[in-house]
Amino acid sequence: MKRLALLLLCLGVAGCTRSVADFSACIVPSRGHVPFEATITASRLGDGYTFYLPDETITQDDPTLRVTVDTLDWAATVETEIGGRTYADTVRATGTNAPPRIDRLIVNGIKNRWYLVPRERTLLEFVISDGAEIVDVEVWGSAFSRHYSIFIAPYDGTYHAVYLGRRYENACIVYPMYCSIDGEDLPYDPTGLETGYPRLVGRRTNVWDFGGPDDDGVEIPAQTGYIRAVAEGEFGRRTTETFEIPIQALDYYPDPNPGQP
Repeated sequence: MKRLALLLLCLGVAGCTRSVADFSACIVPSRGHVPFEATITASRLGDGYTFYLPDETITQDDPTLRVTVDTLDWAATVETEIGGRTYADTVRATGTNAPPRIDRLIVNGIKNRWYLVPRERTLLEFVISDGAEIVDVEVWGSAFSRHYSIFIAPYDGTYHAVYLGRRYENACIVYPMYCSIDGEDLPYDPTGLETGYPRLVGRRTNVWDFGGPDDDGVEIPAQTGYIRAVAEGEFGRRTTETFEIPIQALDYYPDPNPGQP
C-alpha cells in the first residue's frame, strides 16, 4: 500500500506543470552605449518561444535571440507554453549614453564677446555636442522679470538664424530688453527682410517706453542677463544650461526729427 501511494505521488509530481518561477529570461549585456547588440536567453522549458520586441514579434523554437537595443529604456517579453499553460518573462536593457552638452555660447559670431546691448539685433549661437539640437531658448535680465522675444527661422521651433548673410544652426536672434507688443510673437524672417520686426528704433514696447510724446529719453541700467538653453540628444535626453552675461546700460533719446536725413 505504501509503495502504491509513493508511486502515485511520483506520477503526480511528474505530471505537474512548472511554476512561474521556473521560467525566466535574461538579456546580456543589459547596459551599453545605444545602439548595441545583445542576446536574450530564455529557460529551455517550452516547445516554442515568442519574443515580443518593441518593433516586431518573432516566434521560433530556439530560446535565444540576438537583438539590437536602440533606445535608452528598452524592454522585450518572452513567452512560451509549458504543459498547456502560458508563461512569460520581461527583460530590460538600459542605454548609458551621456546626455547632450551645451559647451559654450557665442554672441554675434564673436568668440571673445561677452555682453549684450539693449535693443541691438543679437545672434545667440550655441555650440553643442554632436547629434544634439537646441529645442528651447529663454533670455531675460535682472531689471525686468518678463522674458524677451526670441526670433527663429522658420517660426516652428527649429533653432537657426541668418545673421550678416550667414546661416547659423542651433541659434536665434534676440533684441535684449524687447518683448513682443501686446503679447504678439511675430516671426523672424530668414531672408533678411525681417517682415516681422525689421527694426526697433522708435517702437514702443511693453518693457520700456521709448520715444513717447512726453518722454525726453529713458535710461536702461546696467544689469545681469540670463540665457537659458535646452539641448535634446538623439534619444530624447535633455540638458539645460544657463549663462550669465552682462547687459550694458543704455541712454536712449528719440530722434527729434524722425525721417529727416
